[in-house]
Amino acid sequence: MSSSLIKAFWPDSSSLIQGIVRFRWIAIIFMMAGTFPLLQAGYLLKEQLFYFMAVIALLAVFNGLTQGLWSKVKGPREQAILFVQLLVDLLAVAGLLFVSGSAANPFIYVLTLHAFLGGMLLRRQSALFAALIMLLLGILQFETNRDAAMTLNIDRRALYFDFMFEWVVVLGAWFVAHLFSGLLEKQEERIRSLQNRQHRADRLKSLGALAAGFSHEMATPLNSLKLRLDRGVRKLGDPVAAHAEIQQAQLSLDECISIFQKMAGVFMTSAEGELQKLNLSAVLKDLVRSWEIDNKITLHKVMVEKDFFCRLQPLSFAQMILDLLDNAKEASPANADITVKLRQDDQEVIIEVIDQGSGVASEVIERLGEPFNTNKQHGNGLGVYSAMMTAQSMGGEFSLANNASGKGATARLTIPYEEPV
Repeated sequence: MSSSLIKAFWPDSSSLIQGIVRFRWIAIIFMMAGTFPLLQAGYLLKEQLFYFMAVIALLAVFNGLTQGLWSKVKGPREQAILFVQLLVDLLAVAGLLFVSGSAANPFIYVLTLHAFLGGMLLRRQSALFAALIMLLLGILQFETNRDAAMTLNIDRRALYFDFMFEWVVVLGAWFVAHLFSGLLEKQEERIRSLQNRQHRADRLKSLGALAAGFSHEMATPLNSLKLRLDRGVRKLGDPVAAHAEIQQAQLSLDECISIFQKMAGVFMTSAEGELQKLNLSAVLKDLVRSWEIDNKITLHKVMVEKDFFCRLQPLSFAQMILDLLDNAKEASPANADITVKLRQDDQEVIIEVIDQGSGVASEVIERLGEPFNTNKQHGNGLGVYSAMMTAQSMGGEFSLANNASGKGATARLTIPYEEPV
C-alpha cells in the first residue's frame, strides 16, 4: 500500500478537519464491526441490513471526499466546513439508530459524543448544532415510545426515566464542552495579547540595540569628519593639502550618509505593505533569473517543482533575496558555485542560499540579528538584521550557519506554507 493511499485513510491530524477524518474512519470500522452483534440482539432486522450498510458506505465515500477536498482548509471557511462535517455525521448516526432500535439502542449515547464535539469545536453554530441533536433525539425517543405502546408488559415509567437520562447526558456533554471551549477561546485571546506585548517588547529592545549600535557606528566617521574639516581649515593657505583633507572629510560624510540610508531601508522594509498570498516558487524563480542576468552569473538551483503559496511582503521579500545573493557573491571566490535551494518541510517552505566563502565568525553567529554585527571589513551588519525583521514580519524565521563541510555558510529562510484555496 503506497504512502499516498495510507494518508487518504489516515491523514496527518494537523487541522481539526483532518482529525475528524481520522475519527470518522475509526467510527466506520466500529459500526461495521457492530453490525453482527446488533443483528444477534434483535436491534437490527435482516431486511434493514442493506440500508444500514448503504449508510455506512456513503459515510466512507464522504470521508474520502473530505480528505481530498477540505482536509487542509483553515481560516474563516474552516468553521463552516466543520459544521457540515459534524452535521453529516449526526444525520448518519441518527439514520442508523432509527432502523436499529431508535432510543432503545445502547448506541444512542453516541449522540453524547456528537454533542461534546459540537460544543467544543463549533463556535458560532454551537447552539444550533445542540438544538439539532436534541431534535433528532426527540424523534428517536418518539419512535421508541410508539413501538413500546404496541408492546405488552413494558414499564413506561422506566422508559421515560431512560429518556430523561438521555437528555441530561446529551445536554450535559454539550454544556461542559461549550463551557470549556469558551474558556479555551479566552485563554487563546490572552496568549495572543501576551504574544503581542512580547513582540512590542522585543521591538523596543531591538530598537534600543539599533540606537546603541548606530551611535557607535556614527561616532567614528563623525569624529573623522570633524577632524578633517578642522585640519582643512588650518591648511587653507596650502590649497593642495586643504583639498586632500576636504576629500577625506567627504569620504567620512559619504559613510555617514550610507549608514543613514541603510537604517532607513531597514525601517521601511520592516513596516512596508501588508502580507499578500503569493506563489513563492514563481516569485523566487523570477528574482533568481533577474539576479543572474544582472550579475552575469549562473547559480546552482535545487528547487522542488511545486507551487508554494505563502504570505509575503513582495518588495521586502525581493530585497532580502537579492541581498542574500549579493552577500553570497561577495563571500565566494571567483567562479565558485552559489547554490539556491527551495523545498518544503511539513507546513513550512525553506529557502537556502549557500556560498563557498570562508564562513562566518563564531562571535557573529552568537550575536546573529543584532544590528551592526558583522565580520566584513566594510559591512555594517544591517543586512542580516533587515532579513530577520522581514522574516519575522512574514511569520517565519531567518538563520545563518557555517556549512558542515567547513567551507562557506548557509543563509536559511523559513516561511509558513498555505494551501491554495
